[in-house]
Amino acid sequence: MINPRPSPPPRPPLTLRWIALFEAIKGLLALAGNCGIISLRHTDLHAATDAFLIRHGVDPERHYTRLFIESVARATHHHVGELAALGFAYALIRLAEGYGLWQGKPWAEWFAVISVGLYLPLEIQHFAHHATFLNAALICLNLVVMLYLAKLLKQQRPARWVG
Repeated sequence: MINPRPSPPPRPPLTLRWIALFEAIKGLLALAGNCGIISLRHTDLHAATDAFLIRHGVDPERHYTRLFIESVARATHHHVGELAALGFAYALIRLAEGYGLWQGKPWAEWFAVISVGLYLPLEIQHFAHHATFLNAALICLNLVVMLYLAKLLKQQRPARWVG
């Protein structure tokens, strides 16, 4: 007798789903940040930055705070639009990657390995200038994720989720 119902496709490993969830959260945070950037598009950024810092008890006359305020003042509304566009692209990429990893798609695994591999040199360079435990942990986590995904890609697809 032939079984009329085909068996459902195997579920991706739990570790892959955790990575997918992390990528989707990064995408949602980037989306939320971009909404904040867009809401500032027709705002006097210098005055808004001053007010924000004073409201939170930060002295706007300190050297580094003043440098921050001056860099915000140089941002034009045109730059805000460019930042928002780049941020939305980043959010879309992270959300697509999260979806693909959640579904166990090989393209998403390749994309994630390449993505992590592209960020690692920047993270290592940042660590060389600002060595902190958090930076070291981030580099280690990204290396573990990259090696895990590379291992999954090396395995043959049909044998990956058996058992």
